[in-house]
Amino acid sequence: MYFDTGAFNVFAASKSLQTYGEMARIDIDGLDAGARVSVAGKRNITDFAVWKFSPSGVQRDMEWDSPWGIGFPGWHLECSVIARETLGDQIDIHTGGIDHVPVHHINEIAQTEAVTGKQFSQFWMHNNHLKVDGGKMAKSKGNVYTLQDVLSRGFSLDAFKLFALGKHYRTEGNFTWENLEAAQNRLNHWREHTALVHQPNRGGTNPVSTLDFDAAASDMLIALQKDLDTPSVLTSIDETLQRYSTSEPTAESDQSMIHWLGFVGDALGISLAVADITSNQKDMIADRQAARAANDWGKSDELRSQLAKEGVGLRDTPCGALWYWL
Repeated sequence: MYFDTGAFNVFAASKSLQTYGEMARIDIDGLDAGARVSVAGKRNITDFAVWKFSPSGVQRDMEWDSPWGIGFPGWHLECSVIARETLGDQIDIHTGGIDHVPVHHINEIAQTEAVTGKQFSQFWMHNNHLKVDGGKMAKSKGNVYTLQDVLSRGFSLDAFKLFALGKHYRTEGNFTWENLEAAQNRLNHWREHTALVHQPNRGGTNPVSTLDFDAAASDMLIALQKDLDTPSVLTSIDETLQRYSTSEPTAESDQSMIHWLGFVGDALGISLAVADITSNQKDMIADRQAARAANDWGKSDELRSQLAKEGVGLRDTPCGALWYWL
């Protein structure tokens, strides 16, 4: 059984598209010109199956009886039914890959709005493809990776998220391990900055007045409202953390920083908040600082190595040692 796409124009006036294929900018007349519909039951070249009949004498794993005969739904129909069953007649946002635009999504619109007489989705957001090493992913090429592969190579899932957010969703991406390493380094750099919230003696010299976390959060929201401009969001985070790391430490700015980190986590799903080190580790840092002052470099190196074994790195500055999680 086929959906008659030629009848789309007789739907309710509230339908989201005036003509079938409008969203995909398909020239239906151009498709039909000189074409002969050879599939039995089709009236138009763009008609699509809403119910497929099981082959005679064959029992499929998934098939159902219906008023039209034993068979199964077309895959376009499955999505419309699931959406209506779980979300109702109308939804706010429908997403998917750009490859779904010319067939699957316009078919979803046609069949759903034919039933409801209402606009199916308010917004459609289509993401572009992600290539691997500049080419298409394929098992035969051995370049299909999983999140477990990412973890096995020592990268964090937050780093993968950061990599994905580094490009606009409508632009084509390219996954390489080098690109993922760059995202991991950026994430580590951010967390070195956010660890400063636990280090009040970091020695920043820029006036606190240059910090405005409310404005930083507002800039991020404005970028997200501009068609999810995530690259601009990441740039905003870069700039905010740089200003914070060079500002005078105050209890007020540190508290504002903590609230802003919560906002970033909620907005992007990436945790930048860094846990404080233990009191014993802080004592070790103080002992190392005293050893350096006494030119006891052997003890200084020993304490640094012990901290590294516990996952704490040190960066020496004119104001003292700043720690970060390795």
